[in-house]
Amino acid sequence: MKVAATFALFLACLLAFLPLSKAERADLANGRPILGPWCVEDDKRGPGQPKPYCGDLPTLASVNIREAQLKLITRDLKRPWAMEFIDAETLLINEFPGSMKRLSLADGTTEDIDGLPEIAFGRNQEGLLDLVLHPAFASNGLVYFSYVSDHPQDATYVLNLARATLVGTRLDNVEVLIQATPFSKLVSNFGGAILFESDDTLLFSTGDRARPKSAQDPQNLHGKILRLKDDGNIPADNPFADDPAYHPAVYSIGVRNPQGLVKHPQSGLIYETEHGPMGGDEVNVISGGLNYGWPTFSYGMDYLYKSMGVASPPEGFELPLFYYLPSRAISPIEVYSGPMFPEWKGDLLVGALRAWSVSRIDLHKGRVLSESVILKELEGRVRDIKSAPDGAIFLLVEDGKLFRLSRSVSSGTVAAADESNGRQVYYSVCQSCHSQKVPGAPQLGAKADWAERLARGEAALVRNSVKGYGAMPAMGLCEDCTEEDIARAVAFMLQRL
Repeated sequence: MKVAATFALFLACLLAFLPLSKAERADLANGRPILGPWCVEDDKRGPGQPKPYCGDLPTLASVNIREAQLKLITRDLKRPWAMEFIDAETLLINEFPGSMKRLSLADGTTEDIDGLPEIAFGRNQEGLLDLVLHPAFASNGLVYFSYVSDHPQDATYVLNLARATLVGTRLDNVEVLIQATPFSKLVSNFGGAILFESDDTLLFSTGDRARPKSAQDPQNLHGKILRLKDDGNIPADNPFADDPAYHPAVYSIGVRNPQGLVKHPQSGLIYETEHGPMGGDEVNVISGGLNYGWPTFSYGMDYLYKSMGVASPPEGFELPLFYYLPSRAISPIEVYSGPMFPEWKGDLLVGALRAWSVSRIDLHKGRVLSESVILKELEGRVRDIKSAPDGAIFLLVEDGKLFRLSRSVSSGTVAAADESNGRQVYYSVCQSCHSQKVPGAPQLGAKADWAERLARGEAALVRNSVKGYGAMPAMGLCEDCTEEDIARAVAFMLQRL
């Protein structure tokens, strides 16, 4: 009792002298952390001092997302690994120990799905892994999943791709489409990511099973991206279908432990995430017939601190789009295309296991412009990321939690993003003429300069800016700009009149 009283007195004295707001004092007194910079009341801010962010998501505020909310849907899952939307209100979730659940987003309740095959679990990375729905799931009910099973006669293990029909809360007609042979006693680096490439073909990733040389063996199905028909048959147009040196299911080779696959809805490019050794986690653009180098070259070291292969790829090997040093143990990958976060449209969201965060990779025409770390507030290993039909982002954390990241969608939100993009394009491309009193160039904010051009209409202004007009070069000489970027810059200039 004396210790508690002494601590209470100390805390009261501390609060009395710290420059905190009333809300912050209450948070500290009740054991709640104060996130972000100190809150400053509006009437106490100095001239030009911006209003600080005092919410719960400072890593989003650092990239100018200040009004987002992170809601905990449930904390009762058991080592969740993957999820898919059955509909706008229902998720299907795989749990690593070997169970599948249907989860209601309305109240967070779950129902067990029966009918799974026997799944090996308990040693290192054995378990139930990825999960996808057939593109025609609404009519055929087909669910595809990957898992590890053991050999019936010895202590060896194999990665399986299977499919089944979901009927209510049961899987019927379970069939194994392919096993990533050979069986091995090693129980790590299984991979197991699944992606429908088209309506009737899918890609399936396999890890090297901790035997790096297997990734370059064309007959060994370890360390590969495989391509199959939705019924498990081999597509006739697979890149090595007619090459006797290769297994016909092989689509590309030379990957280590591929964790995620996603198709970009605009470009159609396939992106893959994979664990490096110590350092060198990679994001790759996957194409048929290519070799991604493992273990011939790598940006990482082995676990004895020795370099793996060479640091730059020899001819015939592909460079990653992006890599991480040190390793963050990246796993899921999603392309964001919803309405809630228009600033992120077309960008990659990459979850991290070791780093307990999400990496946002800003893409432009397939090139990486920047990378930022967000959502450290999840405080856990991020196992899956999925965009909801309404544009919210769902995040599955290995300790059993499911979160929903959202913000209110309004015309103001989208308009603010468009205005910001237009401003950026203007100051990157246009301001050298339109803000520097270049003869013949109408100046920003000078309405009289624009009178003749305004008479032609905004559409004509955009068209002339795109194609070039007089001394103004086409697209303002911006090779990376799209016509939409130029249109936003024109709109930004007109808003300033």
